[in-house]
Amino acid sequence: MYTVFRGGYNAKHAIGFVMSRPKGLYCYLFLIIRSPAKVQIGENHFQVTDDTAVIISPDVPYQYSAMEGEYRNDWLYFDSSEETFKEEYSEILNKPVPLGNSLYFTQYFRNIIWESSYAPEEYRQQNVSMLLQIVLNKLKQEKQSTGKSEKYYPYASRLQEIRLTMKSRPYSDFTPKELSEKLSVSPSYFQFLYKDFFGVPFKADLIHMRLDYARELILETNLTLEQIALMSGYKNEVHFYRQFKAKTGMTPKEYRISGLNKSFETEP
Repeated sequence: MYTVFRGGYNAKHAIGFVMSRPKGLYCYLFLIIRSPAKVQIGENHFQVTDDTAVIISPDVPYQYSAMEGEYRNDWLYFDSSEETFKEEYSEILNKPVPLGNSLYFTQYFRNIIWESSYAPEEYRQQNVSMLLQIVLNKLKQEKQSTGKSEKYYPYASRLQEIRLTMKSRPYSDFTPKELSEKLSVSPSYFQFLYKDFFGVPFKADLIHMRLDYARELILETNLTLEQIALMSGYKNEVHFYRQFKAKTGMTPKEYRISGLNKSFETEP
């Protein structure tokens, strides 16, 4: 379980701001640095760009300040009751971690601060712990990533939004031309970005989403297979049957009879 003592997001500090604690802090400090900064943790000195995360352990001396101009960050003071916390998260403690999409973390910080301040007492710690666990896991993922999410950072949040929209209604008639306009790029470059960012081509991903949606309808409703094909975004029933069998090795009818309740794997 985690306890959050204080926090803030979108905090802004005037030119010349410096935070220095030569004896460290009584708890963990979680920073999302939103402007270029100089950071010292123990004996180690770092110069970091904007969109960088840092978690500083208790009693570790530190200092941070803006490289130039205004300093901005999100921050949390927190502690963990888990004895294995330091070992489990050693790869992200006391060192900067570049972020592909810092707004993701800011949104969670906002929710964590709200829950820790205003949630009913009986739910507060559990809500905070679950939210903070997600953020910590995401930070480990960022640390371990190959950097794909950082390559095209200006497009990261919009690409994620596009994929979530597709996942929410895979039956819609999404096209590279329509979606590329949301990024203000060409359809061909959109498809390149999509494949490079998610590791799967746009068209293959959409087919996967449609077939997975169809799979649920086949197993969980009494709709006819013709209705399911249409509801899954297929105007051509034969095309639906062909893609479904290529993916599962069974026709939709055989799949319904088998009752095999298993999601399809996304193919790269």
